[in-house]
Amino acid sequence: MSAAAPNAGFANVRPARFPAGALPRAAASAIRRHAPRPGRRPGTISLPSDAVIPTVGQALRLAAPASLAAMATPLLGLVDVWALGQSARPLDIAAVGFGAVIFSLAYWTFGFIRMGVAGLAAQAAGAEDEAEARAVLGRGLILGAGAGLALVLLQWPIERGAFAALGVGSEASPATFDGAAAYFRIRIWGAPFAVATYAFYGWLTARGRTDYLMAASCSMTGINILLDYWLVVDLERGASGVALGTLIAEIAGFAVAGALAARVMAASGGLFAHWSRARLLDAAALRRTAAVNRDIFIRTLLLTLTFAWFTQRGGAFGDVTLAANQALLQLFLFTGLALDGTAIAAETMVGQALGDRDRDRGRRRLDGALRATSLPAGALALIFALGYAAFGTEIVALLTDDGPIRATATRYLPWVAVSPLVLVGAFQLDGIFIGATRAREMRNGMIVSTAFLVPAAIVLADAYGNHGLWAAFTFYFALRGLTLAAFLPRVRAMAS
Repeated sequence: MSAAAPNAGFANVRPARFPAGALPRAAASAIRRHAPRPGRRPGTISLPSDAVIPTVGQALRLAAPASLAAMATPLLGLVDVWALGQSARPLDIAAVGFGAVIFSLAYWTFGFIRMGVAGLAAQAAGAEDEAEARAVLGRGLILGAGAGLALVLLQWPIERGAFAALGVGSEASPATFDGAAAYFRIRIWGAPFAVATYAFYGWLTARGRTDYLMAASCSMTGINILLDYWLVVDLERGASGVALGTLIAEIAGFAVAGALAARVMAASGGLFAHWSRARLLDAAALRRTAAVNRDIFIRTLLLTLTFAWFTQRGGAFGDVTLAANQALLQLFLFTGLALDGTAIAAETMVGQALGDRDRDRGRRRLDGALRATSLPAGALALIFALGYAAFGTEIVALLTDDGPIRATATRYLPWVAVSPLVLVGAFQLDGIFIGATRAREMRNGMIVSTAFLVPAAIVLADAYGNHGLWAAFTFYFALRGLTLAAFLPRVRAMAS
């Protein structure tokens, strides 16, 4: 059938006639569903009628692919540890740990872009405003690409300052620092792609397309796994091979995420529709974006500094303990980001509920979102805790063949086993507050928690060594959950 005459094949079909009042129920329902609502602007998002009050089933459909996508991030670290553990240079695990913590600090600091885009775009979706949803994405992409380019331009002072800080009180060998520097100098070139990808991830989350989020994240992970095996295991390039593989994978991940976001736009009025320079540069929207991003930036900066602090303090116990902590930290992050699936579902559901113009329906949607996402989060945390308790030693054995590193990691494994029960509250509440764009409360809770961590880590590590360091780290995440729980009534008040 030609594009010029799409209905040519129906030229001789007579229109159906129905007696008055006998319009088929399905057709009548479709007309009501697509009829303009009072106050709706042209080009708005159509919310599915079965998603008005969230259910556990709907939360799981969002959370399952989001969990897989979130787990792909620490899976990259696990694969790095595994590849180096099988190579002739297992102590390069420590080098990659030092190098990677710099990128964790930089990239996670700019993780506010994903969270800000997710919350603001989800509320635009709840208000059925497609033009604002696209403007949110545009602002996020500009901010992400600009931030990544700044990291590339400032790579020399960043390298000097970061390694000087990591070296304070560290017993890590010069070879470890040399490997970490080689890792940094290669991977830094992927910064504009890695940081801008956060905007796509947040936007796909807001649109409820966590399946696309999973596809983009898993594509990047798959590419990195193949490159790790080739560059590290086969070619024995060590830390430099890990960095090169990660660089290529981050560029590929940006391309895949952009293509999937384009598919969503094509299905929502057209790829080039609904874009407006006026909406992109709207003063009120820019002020709100700046306020949300500022507070989430401070919150995320403090969070990433705690991971950097943990890694730096672990270096005081030598290369073997540093490498063991790095392996366990990947499991810690893997657990937390697996739990992040239900938190990402909460971002979408809470944001759309609070954006709903019908306040009574919005209240019911919010209550449903809190219930539907929190129940599976608790169940998943229990499953992970039992899994680590039963199979933790075998998991550590898979990560490295090096005897001293394996023995040291096994000694501190109980901290990873209890981590799911500690992390679940903090991660789930993060998702709720991101969807509500209550960034100020997230910032304040993080300030309180971080103020506890630093002195606690110093005192406990001096008294109990690496066990004390892990204890302080664990208590820190428990305090994060408690502080956010204290602010939860403010989210509920937004739907009043």
